[in-house]
Amino acid sequence: MAPASNRSKGEPRVGLEVELKFELTQRDARKLCGSAALKAMQCEPLRRKTMRATYFDTADLDLAKRGVSLRVRKESRRYVQCVKAAADAKSGGGFARREWEWPVKPTLVESSGFDAALLRADDELKPLFKGIAAKKLQPIFTTDIQRQTRVLVTPGGARIKCDIDQGRILSGEREAPIYELELELISGNVSELLELARLVTQTVPARLSSRTKAYRGTTLFLNQGHVWSRAERLVLPKAASAEDVLHVSFLEALKHLIRNEDCVSTRCDIEGVHQMRIAMRRMRSLIVAYKALLPEGCYETLAEHLQKASGELGPARDWDVFVDELLVPVEAGYLGSPELAELRKRALQRRVAGYKQADRLIHSHDYARLLTDILYWAGNRMWRGDGVEPSAIVERLGDAATHVAAEILTHRHRQLLKAGKGLKDQTIEQRHQLRLAIKKSRYAAEFFKPIYPAQKSKSYIDALRDLQDGLGHLNDLANAQRMMAELIHAARGAQANKLTFAAGLVEGWYTHAQVAKEDKLLAAWKRFAKIKGFW
Repeated sequence: MAPASNRSKGEPRVGLEVELKFELTQRDARKLCGSAALKAMQCEPLRRKTMRATYFDTADLDLAKRGVSLRVRKESRRYVQCVKAAADAKSGGGFARREWEWPVKPTLVESSGFDAALLRADDELKPLFKGIAAKKLQPIFTTDIQRQTRVLVTPGGARIKCDIDQGRILSGEREAPIYELELELISGNVSELLELARLVTQTVPARLSSRTKAYRGTTLFLNQGHVWSRAERLVLPKAASAEDVLHVSFLEALKHLIRNEDCVSTRCDIEGVHQMRIAMRRMRSLIVAYKALLPEGCYETLAEHLQKASGELGPARDWDVFVDELLVPVEAGYLGSPELAELRKRALQRRVAGYKQADRLIHSHDYARLLTDILYWAGNRMWRGDGVEPSAIVERLGDAATHVAAEILTHRHRQLLKAGKGLKDQTIEQRHQLRLAIKKSRYAAEFFKPIYPAQKSKSYIDALRDLQDGLGHLNDLANAQRMMAELIHAARGAQANKLTFAAGLVEGWYTHAQVAKEDKLLAAWKRFAKIKGFW
């Protein structure tokens, strides 16, 4: 972006904002800023300023739904109007936004809040506001921020702006505190920004965040708690390479993971922890799917840390499924059962403990490091290594995604057909392995789905989903048996007897249910075995 001094008065600053945000405490911010490494990079005196901003949207938050924010911020005696929107997924390591910024006259701000004419000042800007009348845009929330700014020069020569913001967001009578660190690339290579991010999280447990002030403000405006989020549809370039799929998929999985943290920490919906585990599982599945194309030593530690973190979320998810899914139909079938009531009470206590464990993970230093390790690995494409000449294995990542997809999906499909052979007479353990094979095939198919026509992949993925659901009852029952055994073991005397009786009711219910679903499962397998691959 052109610096302000090179622009004439009233001319917009237009560009790409490559920025990373972190959540941290005031104590951690002091420790970070006092670290020798950060002090050595600081090249300009510390600057402080107060910023008050008003964000505009329609009453239905039409801009927020498009991923667009519009604000007018007062900085000292001047006013600045700014529009931000999502950038291409490949830009800035996946954490970049397009930005338009103009100085505006105080008299205009005082009379109408913002300059509507500026929203039509750029050809790329116009589509963002298409169909949204300026008169419908109204103040949604305000921010009151104290900012400390440091300009850093990294060992590689990149200039990075380091802002620490402390303040609050207000919407009506509601308000929420904010304390965050922002690293914005001024000039230089994005890899230097990612390197600095790793240094930050090695020093303090600052957690990488995708929560913009616009997101925080609209959440406060809605006053509906934190919603859970599915993985967003992948946007891949035309003629995508195998590496493009790996790169974009990994970064989207990282953002999917981060978007569900608040839902878990505030326990707004049980789907939050499920989505966090799905995001981690997708990253591990990507590594497994691409394993033959990745050099040894570049992914093993990351995969291990992802598995460990996912395991920390396991108890919360397992008890959610037990309490809200498995137990409910059994209770409806045995209304008023004191044994099932005791089982529910004990299970709820374990769920609370599971969520405390999940919250400890989310706020831990290990998790903060994991997030930046994921970003660094995918953003810097660490699978390429440091060599001047790429290996033959790595060169294959440059092949067309369709070629590599055909190999991976064909291999997965053959393994799946082999695992499902003789399904009717399989043991519980064999069916468990089949379910895992189905899950791997489904994830692999979903990774490559965007490079094929939607109608081709839908029937195949839907068939896999049906099989996964059909076999899921056996896995749920196995988990339930293990969890109920834990509860019984922890109880004594009459309470243990009541729990044992309740466990028998649950096991009997689902054993019978599985028998009833057997014909449906076998029919689903026959249908799948006849489906041809979409690749």
